This record gives sequence, C-alpha cells and structure tokens, in this order.
Amino acid sequence: MKITTNLTHIATEVEFEPALTEEQLKEAFGAVGLKGFPAELDIAERTEEHVQMMALDSFLGFAQTSGVAAVTYDVTYFPHADDAEVTYQLKQLARELEISADVIRDVCADEIREYLELDAKRDANAPVHSIVECYVGGTAFAWYGMNEYPRLKRVILRKLAQGGQRAKHNFIMRASKEQVDLLEDY
Repeated sequence: MKITTNLTHIATEVEFEPALTEEQLKEAFGAVGLKGFPAELDIAERTEEHVQMMALDSFLGFAQTSGVAAVTYDVTYFPHADDAEVTYQLKQLARELEISADVIRDVCADEIREYLELDAKRDANAPVHSIVECYVGGTAFAWYGMNEYPRLKRVILRKLAQGGQRAKHNFIMRASKEQVDLLEDY
C-alpha cells in the first residue's frame, strides 16, 4: 500500500519476474481457466504509470475473479547481435543524441566489442520479454517478465557520459555553432 500526504510523484523501483515462453504462459493461463491470445504488445506502453502492473499469479487470479475469459500476451526473442544490429542501434542512438554514429563507434569501440562478446554467450532461445495484459472496467492490468540481456545503449551512454575527446569536441563544436547562429539572429 502506498500512502502519501502530498501530490508529489513517487518513483518506485519495479522488480520484474523472469520472462516466460509461450508454452509456460499457456500453462499458467490454463491452470486458472483463462485463454491466452498472442498480440503485438508494445513494451513501453505496458510499463507506463497508468498500467497496473502485477505479479503473474496475482494478475491471473485477479483476471479470473473479475470475470475475464481471455488475456493477450506477447513473447519477444532477440537473435544474437551482429555488426548490422550494432550499426542499427548506433544510428538510433546517434539520432537521439544528435551526434555522429562514427564518433560513438570510435569512442566506444571497446564497449561495443564487449557487448558483442556478452551477447554471444546469451541463450537466444530464451525469451527476453514476456507481457500479459487484460482490461477490466477500462483499466489496463499487465504482467511484464524480463530476462537479463546485454544492452548496448546502456553501456554506450555510460561511456559517453564519462566523456571522450571526440565526443567532447563534437559537442563543443555543435554548441559553438548554435551560439554563432543565435548571435546572427540579433
């Protein structure tokens, strides 16, 4: 139970249960008499504050007691990362940070190599994410399971936050250009 005396945002750490396979989920659904249907569920939407997250046993018991006959689910697997995947992720991150992907690759070469080595050891046949969802009275209820896996973005952001001469130079040049552009407006 959460009790608050003022209207402030309370950040709570969420501990996820391990991701389950489709077969494991169907077994859990069947144990409480629910049917499960595969759906493409967006992970980001399932972890937003308006979605009520619950442990799987509690979630399924609640759904059954609430008269829900079926739930939707999604199980995600990631193949092992390769250079094409690294390039794709770097382009996305470069776009978000407005910095060159080549700069990120240069500054974080050791981290990228370590990421690929770690990812190669991961069992690609184990799901990375599992989501189960239902709606009761217009409110979304969900269970979200996650298995640990290496995340390139997290490693790279940590490295870039520590700095690096090329990243620093790129940032300074961009900031200087913005300053000049701003002065030209006056």
